[in-house]
Amino acid sequence: MSKISRNAPCPCGSGKKYKKCCLPLQDGKRQPSTPKKQFIAVYTDLDKLSNSVVDLIEENKLDEAEAVSRRLLADYPDQIDGLNRLAQVYEARGEKNKAANYYRKAADFAKSMAGFDQESVDWYLSQVSRMKSGQ
Repeated sequence: MSKISRNAPCPCGSGKKYKKCCLPLQDGKRQPSTPKKQFIAVYTDLDKLSNSVVDLIEENKLDEAEAVSRRLLADYPDQIDGLNRLAQVYEARGEKNKAANYYRKAADFAKSMAGFDQESVDWYLSQVSRMKSGQ
């Protein structure tokens, strides 16, 4: 194995020079440096629209929430958000049958699309049951 140059980038991936990072470890002087990873939230238009429905429901602006939910269905038919948000709107209105209908559509959607596990499907079906039982 070849010797690492003191001025070479550290093999640990920190981006520092070897002499300022892991070389002192050989003498037991300090702990290794690890590269810092920064989380950067990225919100798409879909995320913003979907989240706005929740805000509108909380503000009791249910007509606006329904309109945005329908826009989600129209603009993003390959995403579950519109179905889920419509179910939430109808639930907030107390329209349990309509809410159950949209939760069932969301469950069917989740069954048919890759990326959804059985737990997700079961959660939507539990919401259907909850709406049917009137809780």
